[in-house]
Amino acid sequence: SEFIISLKILFGNKQGFFCDICILSKMKHRYLFLLLLLPFGKINAQSKKVDSIFEVLNNVQGLEFAFHKNGMYQSFRGKHKLKEDNTVFFNSMIAFTLQNIKPYLSEKNKRVDDTICNAIIPNYKNYMNQKGDYTYNFWQTNPPDFFPNSKLLSHNPKYNIPDDADCTSLIYLTDTSLRKQNEWLHNKFSAHANGTTSTIKTTFKKYRNKKAYSTWFGKKMPIEFDICVQSNMLYFVYENKLPLNENDKETISLLREMILSGDYIKYSYYLSPSYKQPSIVLYHLARLLNKFEIPELNDCREKIKHDIETELEGADNFIEKVILSSSLIRMGRITTPLHYPKNMMKEMDEFVFFRADLFSTHARPSLKFISRSNVFAIPFHCTAHCAVLWLEYEALENGTQKL
Repeated sequence: SEFIISLKILFGNKQGFFCDICILSKMKHRYLFLLLLLPFGKINAQSKKVDSIFEVLNNVQGLEFAFHKNGMYQSFRGKHKLKEDNTVFFNSMIAFTLQNIKPYLSEKNKRVDDTICNAIIPNYKNYMNQKGDYTYNFWQTNPPDFFPNSKLLSHNPKYNIPDDADCTSLIYLTDTSLRKQNEWLHNKFSAHANGTTSTIKTTFKKYRNKKAYSTWFGKKMPIEFDICVQSNMLYFVYENKLPLNENDKETISLLREMILSGDYIKYSYYLSPSYKQPSIVLYHLARLLNKFEIPELNDCREKIKHDIETELEGADNFIEKVILSSSLIRMGRITTPLHYPKNMMKEMDEFVFFRADLFSTHARPSLKFISRSNVFAIPFHCTAHCAVLWLEYEALENGTQKL
C-alpha cells in the first residue's frame, strides 16, 4: 500500500537552516526521494546538510520493498514510463563513493557510512557469474533476471548480457573478501582485451590497434571501449598495486590520446557508450588522477582541468554541477560554492548517470550519430546515488573539517 514518510527537521533559527526531507514510496511504481535544503546561514550548515543526507540514506535503505533485496537501494530505468530495476551497479557505486569519502567524515557519520556499505555488500553474491567465476553481472544471475519488469526484453535470451568489467571492478573495490582474486581478475581483463581474441570495430580507426581493455567478459560479445569503464578498471589495478602489464599500458595510452585529441569531450557519447556525458567522463578521470600518480597522463591534467571548468560554466543541472565541482576540487582548483535549487527532486530526477545503449556494439564510426541521438539508449535513475554524489561534493568541498 502507498505510504508517505515526512520528516521535517528544524535546526534552529540561530543557524537559519531549514531542512525538509520528504520520502514518498510506492507511488506510480517508484519512490520519490526528496531533499530540499534551503541554507540561509553558514554556521554549521555544511555539517547539518551531511547529517541530513546520511539520515535519509540510512532510513531509505532500511525500507523493505518486495522487488529489492534487503540493503539495496531502488533504481529505475526508462525515458517516460519508468520500470523498477534491481541492478547492482548503483549500489556498488554508492558503496565505492561512501568508502572513499570516509576520511572526511565525523565519527558518527563514519558509523552510518559503514552501516550502509555493510548492508549493500552481502547482496553481491546474487550477481556473481552463473558458472562460479569471480566476475559479476549488471543484473541478478541466479536465476537470471535481466531487464526486469520488461514484457519484451526480459524474455528474450539475446538480451541476457554477459558479466562486465565495470560492475566487477566496483565490486572488487568495495568488497575486501575478494582481494585474493585480484590477480585472477587482472588476468581476466587481459583475456578479453582488444586484440586478444578479436578486434574492436566500434571506435575510430586510429584507436583500433590499441590492446586496451574491453567492457565485456562474454566470449561472443564484441570488443567495446568505454573510457569511464577503463578508468574504473585502471583504478582497480592501481588501488591493488598490481604490476602494470601490456594491456594496462595500452589502456593508459588510449586514454591519453583520447584526452589530448579532445575526442573524449567532442565524442563522449561514442567513446563512453554507457555514460555518454562529458561531465561524467571528466568525473571518472578526475577521480582516477586524484588518487594515483600516472606519469603517462601528467600532460593531460591541465586539459582536463580546463575542460571541467568549461563544462561547469554550461551546466544547468544541480547534480551535474555537483560532479563537475567535485572533479575540479580533485584536480586542485578552487570552486565557487553551489547554490541549491528550490526543487531538488526535479534536479535529481532529471539527472542520468548511466545509460544502457542497445546499439553500442553495432555503432560503427559512420553510424555514431545514432549513438549521439540516444534512440537506443535506456537511461537509468537512482536518486540515492544522486544523494551520495552530493555527499561526496560536500565532503570534498569542506576539506579538513570532519563532517
